[in-house]
Amino acid sequence: MSTLSEPSDTGECKECCQCNEESQCDSENCECCSNGSRCSSRCFATGCGNYHKIVMTEFLNAWFPCLDTQPYIIPPVHFDTVHVRKVNLAGGHSIKVLKTQEEREQGQDKSANKTAKIDRILQKIHYCLSHIKKEAAKQRELMVIMSQAKCSLYGANSTSLYTGAAAMSTNSSDRETLDLREEFVDLLVIHRQQGILMAATIPKTEENPETLQGDIRKAVDYLEKAKKIVEDCVVNDVTPKPAIHRAVLLPNLKELEQRLGVEPGRSFSEFCLGEDDMADETRVKRWWTTCLKRDVGADRPMMGQDVYRRLVTKFVTPLTTVQMYLSTEPRLQLWTLHHVVQAVGEEHGRDLSRIALFPRQLELVEDLPDQNKDDVIILYGPPGSAKTFLLLIKGVLWLKEGCGKVFVVQSRPEDGAASAFLVAHQLKMTAAQGPDSVQLVNTQDFWDNERKTWTQEGEVKYQAWVQQLCDHARDNPTGAVHILADEANCDHVSSIVKTLHHRGVRVNLWAAGVKLDIPADLQDNVRMLTEPLRSPPSVVREVEKANDMKDSTVPAYSVPPVAPPCDGPPLIAISHYYDSQGHEAGYYPWRCEECAKQVARVLLHNLHVGRRDNAAPGLKYNDVFVTGSSIDCRTNTPDGKDYSPAPFIRGLRSAGIPTRQVSRDDRDAIRRVAENAWPATATGATGGGEDAVTVVNESTVWGLERKVVVYMEGGLGAGLDANALGRLRSFSRATSQVIHVNSDE
Repeated sequence: MSTLSEPSDTGECKECCQCNEESQCDSENCECCSNGSRCSSRCFATGCGNYHKIVMTEFLNAWFPCLDTQPYIIPPVHFDTVHVRKVNLAGGHSIKVLKTQEEREQGQDKSANKTAKIDRILQKIHYCLSHIKKEAAKQRELMVIMSQAKCSLYGANSTSLYTGAAAMSTNSSDRETLDLREEFVDLLVIHRQQGILMAATIPKTEENPETLQGDIRKAVDYLEKAKKIVEDCVVNDVTPKPAIHRAVLLPNLKELEQRLGVEPGRSFSEFCLGEDDMADETRVKRWWTTCLKRDVGADRPMMGQDVYRRLVTKFVTPLTTVQMYLSTEPRLQLWTLHHVVQAVGEEHGRDLSRIALFPRQLELVEDLPDQNKDDVIILYGPPGSAKTFLLLIKGVLWLKEGCGKVFVVQSRPEDGAASAFLVAHQLKMTAAQGPDSVQLVNTQDFWDNERKTWTQEGEVKYQAWVQQLCDHARDNPTGAVHILADEANCDHVSSIVKTLHHRGVRVNLWAAGVKLDIPADLQDNVRMLTEPLRSPPSVVREVEKANDMKDSTVPAYSVPPVAPPCDGPPLIAISHYYDSQGHEAGYYPWRCEECAKQVARVLLHNLHVGRRDNAAPGLKYNDVFVTGSSIDCRTNTPDGKDYSPAPFIRGLRSAGIPTRQVSRDDRDAIRRVAENAWPATATGATGGGEDAVTVVNESTVWGLERKVVVYMEGGLGAGLDANALGRLRSFSRATSQVIHVNSDE
């Protein structure tokens, strides 16, 4: 997932470089640079001086562009381990279900309980580190904080952070003697003025004091070895003797004062941070200050900007990865914000084949109906509570049980089209029963929404469709019709059920929606889903501020029985200043090219969207929605019209971001957005491009999701527009990151 190739274990170039006249390769192991030829920046031989001078500079500039002006923490967020169990459903279909803490304890799952304890401690540690970084930013201190959880803590092997850094500076023959494999969490701080802080974290997985005491001894030995490795193999060619501070997190035993070099008259406890102290910001600050200001004799601060940068380079290179745990992948490297946004988006925005449900959601699909009665269910709840996923699962089960065909109904005008396309497409792909197994039916044109009945012309079309359903039921071994309706009009659904009953047809119909006016005859068929599954807590908290949730028009979220793996990246706010600071006059951000340029900077430089390199995960332009409640994205809308986003699109394109407009009237384009399938045409075209940011009215993509959502306010100011419409409809589309472009005088 790194931007650069890693050195090979043999010390030879992993990819052959092209010779140039820039610098001389000083590695004896570099075969492609033998005989005194010149080495380009793509030489990855161990010890190649050009590797450190050029390639690592490229690496730092790419992933840490503000290294000289702001502190960094790696990884930017903490992920808990996610535990799942597999459940076999009818028809040979299986699905993952998230394990609750109660299930882990009842099942006596020692491995799960162990990692849960470790995760709890690591989460607290990350809270402390985040606070330290925040305070450092206020004081304009420069530092890089790195935390690496060992794979061995979770049942796998891993070398240490220090061993990897040393391997960047030493010959391959020395690597075996440098190996550190103890079960500790490395905490490393490279401070611009105070030098290096090395800390070993001991996850308290055993209550036996003797076991803990032994772990502490091992931790101190580990730090002693690590200090020697850093002095002899990492910093020796950078600075003569930087300050190297050592600390142990969690223990509180006096006997180790001498081994850790605690000065006479000082308390050992000053250098230990206990689990109970981690929520106390005052205690954390005192511990932090004490660790960095110890009098360790020959230690000296690192002077000179080049020294600091070169040390950071050695520890954050692709070889020394920072790894955390996710349910989708055993290990992910999370260096910067864009890695986090991608990882969180993958965790929450998984497709049907990888989704893991909450136990309550599983109960609904496991509850088998009476085969001689109707199966009519209305799923009701806030956005992102897995309603669409349950419709898909039910459709898959019907097809695998032999229903022959599932009818996917669009019963709302513009805000139901995308979800109908999504359900039909996902059902075909997941069930794999052939193209004729799913039929998409657009009945919204048949319906008079004001009178809540069929139009005169629509009645004819509707009756023809009903006859098709009756013929299907007569020829179907199950004797029933099977219908799915996402973002449903419940009066419409009720009419369909009544009509089929009158024809003597048994109905299996599952519908779902967020804002539903449920008629009396369907009240008993409602099932509430309120546990957030699509979005991380940072997004859920923003959605909860919507007026429709505050006044209970939309059901409130409930606390999920399983803690999310990560809180998620915080909202990014950008202000449109009407007619100042370079912004266009007027209340509408989509009329402002300066707003577009600021959004482009966030997308390109903070989130690295669209970057073409070897990094994985990586965000694509297709992962981004730019939405608003009032923007008109019809391609023939005059540029000068208030609701045309043409100026904003020009601003994005001038920054090099390809875009596409999707009109609410263009059903083919909406289908492509729902299926995320675009032709391989040149990017930048108004309606094409295989990878482009989608600019669209929020109602057009209601029911879909993307990793990043940019919401542009409609001009009411002070968040009023967002609270009224945007938070519910736009913010909730995000599986990871929300960028809010607000109107501000």
